[in-house]
Amino acid sequence: MHIGIITCEILSREIKEVIKKTGVDILFFVLPETSNPAINTLSKRINQRFSSVLSEGDIKIKEKTIRQIEKEIREYDITDSVIIEVLELRMHDCPDKLLVRVEEGIKKMSAIANFVLLGYGLCGSTTNGMERVIKEADVPVVIPRDKRGELLNNCIEIALGKERVQELLREEIGTFFMTPAGASIIKEPQVILESTIGIIAGKMNRSATIDTPRIIKLMKNHYRRVVKICYSDRDEKDEEYSKTVENFAKEFGLEIKIEMRKSKIMLEALEKGLGL
Repeated sequence: MHIGIITCEILSREIKEVIKKTGVDILFFVLPETSNPAINTLSKRINQRFSSVLSEGDIKIKEKTIRQIEKEIREYDITDSVIIEVLELRMHDCPDKLLVRVEEGIKKMSAIANFVLLGYGLCGSTTNGMERVIKEADVPVVIPRDKRGELLNNCIEIALGKERVQELLREEIGTFFMTPAGASIIKEPQVILESTIGIIAGKMNRSATIDTPRIIKLMKNHYRRVVKICYSDRDEKDEEYSKTVENFAKEFGLEIKIEMRKSKIMLEALEKGLGL
């Protein structure tokens, strides 16, 4: 079986578990069909960051365009593989463009994959928009959902589960969430916060984020703590991750709460795809 994955790079830990669960030993990272060196360089840099988390075991990792992947699968009669297209962080700043990229990615994957797994929540898109893209796809598409079958809002709900996120927000509405992957990619407190503004204020109307300094001031006045999400004891003890969280907390005067990640939502989505 050939499994297509389109994901934000912030979900590298979840996708690592997905790949391990599939048991495949051939992994393709998708490169864009372009001769533009800047676009190719960016894509390779994102793939390298993502694949560094997966560098365990005997998995063969290759970077190719969809056409090249399709050709190799056919010529070498490859029966099982995972094909991943990793989209850059902060695509949620422009959810209309994100939805287009996801739809285009599904169309490309349809030439190879038996089904496509989306490593995304709504991320600013509307439920109707995302459900339309899923429904109109040429192959089955699975996406993380809550227990009632509703789409999740973002990567934090994928990591912790919607119920736990809601519990934490009931405890303290002014809660900011940080993951190891997000902290490793974006280290500056200002940039991290601006990215969140893109989700909360930007939506489909990008002009809403023009007055960033004013929005940052408002958010600083309303945030009270940052939740440091850890996938293991190793994350909790990671000095670089701790430093990023501590700098962010100090910059905006926040308390730090450690939360161990327990959700298996991406694996549940995979199992649904495998059972199609």
